[in-house]
Amino acid sequence: MPEQQAQPETRIKIDANVLTYSEVLVFTTFYNAYKIQNNAFTSSAQILSQILFEAGEKPIYMTGTSTYSGYLIAAFENGKVAKINFSSYETETKRKKLNSVYNNESKLVFIEHIIDDIDLVALSSINKVVLFNTSQINAVGSRTTKGFHVVKAKDGSSVLKVKKLDQVKFADPEYYRKGLNTVGYYLKPGDEF
Repeated sequence: MPEQQAQPETRIKIDANVLTYSEVLVFTTFYNAYKIQNNAFTSSAQILSQILFEAGEKPIYMTGTSTYSGYLIAAFENGKVAKINFSSYETETKRKKLNSVYNNESKLVFIEHIIDDIDLVALSSINKVVLFNTSQINAVGSRTTKGFHVVKAKDGSSVLKVKKLDQVKFADPEYYRKGLNTVGYYLKPGDEF
């Protein structure tokens, strides 16, 4: 088993449409995903009650699928972002637990299942911002890919947060779009991350 990273109080991120999918996937702090068949669940709590987590393991993201299309986007503290074909999580059998579902070499700061490419915004520990589109990252089949360097570290900096563009308030978002593997631009006064 990979070395477990200490996690502060972990909150679970839940896909707004999770109850509409035929299969639900719950990603955890131990790099596992639990697959649950949707048996007319009416709440995420019901879904979580179907899982026997390992000691200390916490759910971090709940999503679902009926077709295994799209991608899982995973962004890490080291500035790398992975774009994993969601079909990589499909199995021939009705296995309930998948191991090594995302890379464990750097702390996960963002995870999201997307169908179409989206704009994301990264904020580093030195208050620099990078706006990028997931179309700039090549999709891979390997669930444990290290990802592509989107935010370059400067003086030991790290990525603190990644959000969707519609979750931030920028007067001129395009100001932060610089390309990949860049330190980024300082967050302008008045802009809110």
